[in-house]
Amino acid sequence: MVLNTRSLARSDRRSKPPGWLLFVVVSVLWGIPYLFNDIALREIGPLWIAAGRTIIAGLVLGPVLLRGGRWRLLITRWRALLLVAIVEVVLPVSLITFGQEDVPSGTAGVLIALEPIFVAVITLILVRDHGLPLTGWLGLVIGITGVGVLLGIELTGPSALLIVGAALSYAVGAVLISRLFADADSLTTTAAMILIAAPILVALALVAEPVTVPTPTTWVALLVLGSACSAAGFTTFFALIRRSGPTIASLTTYASPIIALLAGFLVLGESITLLQALSSALILLGAALVLRKKRPTAAPARDGSRRAHRSEG
Repeated sequence: MVLNTRSLARSDRRSKPPGWLLFVVVSVLWGIPYLFNDIALREIGPLWIAAGRTIIAGLVLGPVLLRGGRWRLLITRWRALLLVAIVEVVLPVSLITFGQEDVPSGTAGVLIALEPIFVAVITLILVRDHGLPLTGWLGLVIGITGVGVLLGIELTGPSALLIVGAALSYAVGAVLISRLFADADSLTTTAAMILIAAPILVALALVAEPVTVPTPTTWVALLVLGSACSAAGFTTFFALIRRSGPTIASLTTYASPIIALLAGFLVLGESITLLQALSSALILLGAALVLRKKRPTAAPARDGSRRAHRSEG
């Protein structure tokens, strides 16, 4: 009986996807949203893109709330969910799509990698005894320098600042979720947050933008954004945390911007200059140095999942 139990355990481990495969999948799913945003923007407005992908993600993740009474979270914590839905979904997703009207998709993906730097700054402000080591401060300086170089190339208009604002909003949302929902299941919180954000985005789109009928190409882009990038991206990310831990999962913060740059270059023909590559490397290096201090004291798997879901645009 003991041998059979061990055999079943080994079989169960083999049936699960390996950690490296989950890592690759998450990096791709969170690196390609900017590409599909760019495709959808050719036909519909930014708010309808944000609303469409959120509705689709809500339809996919909504059934999560039907299991084990998870729907009660919507009733018991609706005020907190409303706050994080606005800060973590409505604002950043809208700002990204508005910003991508002028900002190349690859550059947008790199700018979102500023989120861990913003999280570090916010934590420094909120937690008095939470200091950064020398490497953390060095990371802040390097990351900000990279943004300055990147914005100084050709992105002097407000559109790039909208993307930076989205990264800041993601960071604020990550801090709020870690404080308000530390005791809640990550996937349940995400599903509830998206379901609340969807009608808000639809209302904003109805007021601000004309209703247009998308072509099949745009529908495909929205389906990929909602079902793959959002719903499957979150689900796979949490699976990666359970499989390999939050430290490995946090590395997707550095991999997904590279995917975004490559996707923009290969599919949309966006140029990658030496200066753009250098500034992108500075931003990613800065984020890596800022996050480095957190790794030795990584939170348990369920809480650690809240740190990096903002790599997805």
